[in-house]
Amino acid sequence: MSLQLRTSALSSWQDALCRRSLPHFGQLINWLLLAASSILLIWSFEPHSGERQWPTTVLSWLPYHWLDSTLMIWVCRAMLAVGGLLWLFNRWLPWSCWLATAGFTALWSLHVETTHNTAHIFNLPNMLMVIQSLWITFEAKEIRAAIKAGKYYQTPLMPRWVFLTGVAYIGLFHTAAGLTKLVYSGTGWANGVSLQLWTHLWGRSWAPTTWLILSSRTFTRILQVATLVIETAGVLAIFPRLRPWIGLGILGFYAGVLLTFDYGFHFNALFTALYLLPVESWITKWAERKNESA
Repeated sequence: MSLQLRTSALSSWQDALCRRSLPHFGQLINWLLLAASSILLIWSFEPHSGERQWPTTVLSWLPYHWLDSTLMIWVCRAMLAVGGLLWLFNRWLPWSCWLATAGFTALWSLHVETTHNTAHIFNLPNMLMVIQSLWITFEAKEIRAAIKAGKYYQTPLMPRWVFLTGVAYIGLFHTAAGLTKLVYSGTGWANGVSLQLWTHLWGRSWAPTTWLILSSRTFTRILQVATLVIETAGVLAIFPRLRPWIGLGILGFYAGVLLTFDYGFHFNALFTALYLLPVESWITKWAERKNESA
């Protein structure tokens, strides 16, 4: 009986992961990822430092004169531009999405490898591109058939695992950020002083959060403690009941960062909202009602 129950539970779990929905949410994610790609295409890739001392990206193994090569930058830009345009119009699937993903990954890797102090603003979109590319690869035959028949938006093409994998990655991404702070700085990271120094040096002078941070160490310490708790709890977003609360907490963190500093975490905030708030269910239900009334 115990074996039968486990087998039944496994089968139910697999069915839930493979349950298909209309592709509207997945297509929205594709478009937004391509929007992020367009910004990366026009990014300034002038090196600011020498060779890194340890592996940092998937291109770390290349000689530094390759990483610092203008030709390499333009080759990667061409891959991203061509793959992105084909993917935008759902052509040459699934190869176009992988060409775009490879170009995106390589282009950002070149920047990271040749810059001493870089933000991680494109790491999250990069991994979401991989997840979306896996979806299109596994469902390529069905997607191409639906597009050819003119029924792409009327056909259930998006397995549940695609969305849940995105949720899990975003949760792990933020948990890793919180744990990294604790590993390298300990709980002393939330002493209030460090954030006040950062804000004094790089904060927007006109932002109300800048004034609040600089005027009260207690308030600043509370913000840093909240950041550690919220980021470290990110992985709990895999649980549906906790997901919107984790999402709201992380979005509050991003709102404070974007208001106070000139950091480009806009896409991180956007994708966090789309995956951790009930946007996917809203879009899917809307699409289903639209199909039923058509």
